[in-house]
Amino acid sequence: MSRAIQTKIVNLTDEVRDVFCAVTRYPVDILEPHASLEEDLGIDSVKLGEVFAVLREKYGLPAAMDLPREQLKTIAGIAESLSRHVADTSAVSTAAPLPAAHMNLNGHVNGNGHVSLGAPAVSREDFYNQVRDVFCAVTRYPVDILEPHASLEEDLGIDSVKLGEVFAVLRERYNLPDVLDVPRESMKTIGTIADALRKHVEAPNGNGAHHAPGSLNGHSNGEGLGSVGVVEQGPPVVHARETRPFDGKIALVTGSGRALGKDVAVYLASLGATVIVNSFHSREQGARTVEEIVAAGGKAIHAWGSVANPEHVESIFELIEQTYGGLDFFVSNASNGMLGRLEDLTPEHFEKAYRTNVIGLHQCALRAVNLMKRRGGGKIITLSSPACHGYVDYFGCMATVKAAVESLTKTMAIEFARYNIQVNCISPGPIYGDLLNKWPESKRLIAEWEQATVSDRLCVDRDVSHFIAYLLGDEVKLFTGSVLVMDGGISVRWGGVSGAAAENAGATAHSANSQQHVGMALPAYR
Repeated sequence: MSRAIQTKIVNLTDEVRDVFCAVTRYPVDILEPHASLEEDLGIDSVKLGEVFAVLREKYGLPAAMDLPREQLKTIAGIAESLSRHVADTSAVSTAAPLPAAHMNLNGHVNGNGHVSLGAPAVSREDFYNQVRDVFCAVTRYPVDILEPHASLEEDLGIDSVKLGEVFAVLRERYNLPDVLDVPRESMKTIGTIADALRKHVEAPNGNGAHHAPGSLNGHSNGEGLGSVGVVEQGPPVVHARETRPFDGKIALVTGSGRALGKDVAVYLASLGATVIVNSFHSREQGARTVEEIVAAGGKAIHAWGSVANPEHVESIFELIEQTYGGLDFFVSNASNGMLGRLEDLTPEHFEKAYRTNVIGLHQCALRAVNLMKRRGGGKIITLSSPACHGYVDYFGCMATVKAAVESLTKTMAIEFARYNIQVNCISPGPIYGDLLNKWPESKRLIAEWEQATVSDRLCVDRDVSHFIAYLLGDEVKLFTGSVLVMDGGISVRWGGVSGAAAENAGATAHSANSQQHVGMALPAYR
């Protein structure tokens, strides 16, 4: 391979990486050219398709390309494959017409390769068809269902994230500015979006000139057609910025290195919050949670420590104060306790569980309140279990401390109200995952719980994360001191949470299976 070709591939790799950065919102420094897209970066085939929609627009690539599958696994491999297509394109006469979507809107180019922006030559209907084609390419919807007046969200299921990806391509195609003055009501259908964008395309920029949308390097062949022979850095691809509900908010989620706590942290970050991830036993997992959030374009730091240790609590909140100076949300998810029959539990088991679940909550909440005062108020979410109101096998220790959590939640709600702080408790039923699978007699209990729900399934982490995010929203004003149960109807159907588990309790209390699992330290029923 010649040095010129090698240099070209290196340059193209940088450009392809920039497109990946814009579409995925990953920091550019983690997008290593030889990192596996799926295994190392978590970029699946759907997201890769969105990247290719932008690459296809950027370089005028054909709709169908014969790319070896093994070269689609890394950014470097994709760049090398595309280099051949870009080279093939450069061999074509510059007089050959580009696809209609890549042609200048009015075909008039000055001597500097700029196009004058008078009224576009394309009709309103043609421009709508161009915008619709972009929606078709990004969403992969059949073109015939993309009606101009169909509601994007209600009729087509195109949410704000997907709309941002569409705008990345539109911005690249028409060299639109990073910030568009488009009324929100104009973002509801393809027709209204086309009308709004057409006005931007018609309007001249500060010097009355605009780069030709079809040109990669600003050069023209004199007939209004951009040359695609030279691969240079084009304008950056930038997603349309949507205001997220928790932009500017600071959130602490204790026990967020894994399982439910991790999902809460990741979800709040996706909604715009800056998240303090806390973990103790799962220190490495906590660090990886931060990495995952940052890789997805979010903001997070890791605060290691146990909420049961007063010195650790001081350290955690000192870090928050020094880094952010305040706090908006505190989700008390950290939990610790033993699963076992009462006769197998010791005073130490109860003391350890109480120190983490109750004292740790109290001490963290007091410090959270001090930081929330600086920001005019905040919200605290605690986690309990419906099992503290009835009987569930092996849950005697955890049910006791969770009952204390609910009582403490109500007290905090009243005493912290004067600081404009709402305190609520979410009480989810069993949650699918590794922790539930480790429960003593898990297969029997999970089957009983599933049968007792109205939907034949238990909670997943995201069910709870959605509910937490709802309670943290600005629109929720009058909830405080509430204990909100979400267990799929188990506690309603059983009039508690005992049911079949209670019927079997006596028979299994001293069984070999029971004794085998005594003393398991788990974050229990949830």
